[in-house]
Amino acid sequence: MLSPLVVVIVWPRSAGPDVKSAAMRKQTLKSWRSTEHSLIGSMVLALLAAACTWFVLGPVIAGYLVAIVLLIGLLLASLIMMRVLTGARRQMEAAIEGRATAEQRAIEALRESEAQWKEVFEHNPVMYFMVDANGVVLSVNSFGAAQLGYVVDELRGQSVLKVFFEEDRDLVLKSVDVCLTNIGQTHSWEIRKVRKDGSALWVRENAKAVRQLDNRLIVLIACEDITERKEAENALRQSESYLAEAQRLSHTGSFGWRVATSEIVWSEETFRIFGYDKAPSVTLDKVAQRIHPDDRARAQQTIDRASRDGKDFNHEYRLLMPNGSVKYVHATAHAVIDASGDIEFVGAVTDVTASKRAEEKLHEAQAELAHVARVTALGELAASIAHEVNQPLTAVVANAAACLRWLNRETPNLEEARSTVESIIKDGDRAGDVIQRVRAMVSTTADQKVQLHVNEIINEVITLLQHELFSHGVSLRMELAPDLGSVLGDRIQLQQVVLNLVINGIEAMQPVMDRPRELVIRTVQAKDDQILVMVRDCGIGLAVENADRLYDAFFTTKSGGMGMGLSICRSIVESHGGRLSASGNVGPGATFQFSLPLYQEDDSL
Repeated sequence: MLSPLVVVIVWPRSAGPDVKSAAMRKQTLKSWRSTEHSLIGSMVLALLAAACTWFVLGPVIAGYLVAIVLLIGLLLASLIMMRVLTGARRQMEAAIEGRATAEQRAIEALRESEAQWKEVFEHNPVMYFMVDANGVVLSVNSFGAAQLGYVVDELRGQSVLKVFFEEDRDLVLKSVDVCLTNIGQTHSWEIRKVRKDGSALWVRENAKAVRQLDNRLIVLIACEDITERKEAENALRQSESYLAEAQRLSHTGSFGWRVATSEIVWSEETFRIFGYDKAPSVTLDKVAQRIHPDDRARAQQTIDRASRDGKDFNHEYRLLMPNGSVKYVHATAHAVIDASGDIEFVGAVTDVTASKRAEEKLHEAQAELAHVARVTALGELAASIAHEVNQPLTAVVANAAACLRWLNRETPNLEEARSTVESIIKDGDRAGDVIQRVRAMVSTTADQKVQLHVNEIINEVITLLQHELFSHGVSLRMELAPDLGSVLGDRIQLQQVVLNLVINGIEAMQPVMDRPRELVIRTVQAKDDQILVMVRDCGIGLAVENADRLYDAFFTTKSGGMGMGLSICRSIVESHGGRLSASGNVGPGATFQFSLPLYQEDDSL
């Protein structure tokens, strides 16, 4: 932006300098010519004086010779002087002419410079005002007047307050007063101007008070249009306000983490989530102080891995607040490379405490519902369970009677008696195992995820269903993969999934009369570190119109069903990080399949 001093140029030009210079040159030449004329007159007078002397004294030879000599000397001196003066006059004329030419060139250059500066003043994209000490506009450039919707004559002679909003005029008067008090110093301020049509124009004004030759004070003002910048600032401020409000409503704060310097920058909402007072930056140590002691090691592993690998990260941990309350937060960050080539993470942290509490309530409700479903299923399997318990108990009674017979002989057969007692113990343990499994499925204990083998879970469930399979005429074929990896899960919940799928398969084959009723249970370890469990029946299959509603709560195709079995199974499988799906077979029947992630060493962290 140009300096306000540009407006000091006085545009009306005086035509006097070149005229005065020419007059001076003429006067100088005239003086030289007068000198020459005086010299010639002196020579004539000298000749006349010599003639008079000769005439008065008479023809005296000595006097005559003296007069002649003086006359000749004077004449020669005059001629020499005239020659010298003529040369000097010519030199002076040449010098004066050269000076005149230089002056003329300087005048032309000055005129051209004045014209150029006038163009700059008039058309430079900066508004220039010159006002007196009373605030009256003395001068304004054409661009400045046009920017405000006026012509120059409409502003000249008017109060400068005319182009300001009424509520801003006190600020204008104070700013001008500061300039008049501090003469020669530049002062700047930002303010609105009002156009002729009433619209606003934001400007940055640079002003300086100077004293004119007549000792009057004037204020020179250069105004830069900053409307676009102000609109951008207001838009940014509004956007930041919206973002801050959105973060507050969503309980999500933002952060930046520069790995090279360990500097962390938080948004206002992030400070609120962590319960710290707002500060320019925070440190990793300060973050660690808020993390729950049980989660610090896991969080530190995530931080170390992110700083080492420079890759995006996503983790969840708890905060232990000063008042003893616990918050659940979820942090996610994206790695970027800054201008210096260093790694920087830009991310968000969300307070998920409310959703966690809701999840816990939902989980409790689901667990209660699952418990009801298990009890209901076991009630439906009462005959099978009684059969499974009755078989070993009957064997116990039979073996006990045999043992008595072996002991009541004249010569007791202790070896047979011992063998019979061992059979009694074995059958008792078998009955105890059945009762223990039933009790476990009926219990309402909290989730206990431990390392499990899926094949064991399937075998435990099938033990309870042997009589059910037999009574419905269903043959069971199990294709369990050997050396199958383990999973991390809750035994009772996974047993419930297998139990529900097998019972569904048995019930789906009840209407089948024209073919064998066969149920196949298969396990396989997939390539993507997943263990698949498939239960295939040869029943009536899946209706196409029911495919989208199969897992909806309270949807059932059974006359006496609650419609919660598959919905609960899907929730259990998904809570274990797996997926439950169903598909129709190429032949009759359907296949239900669920996947579980293979157990990894760090799954328990």
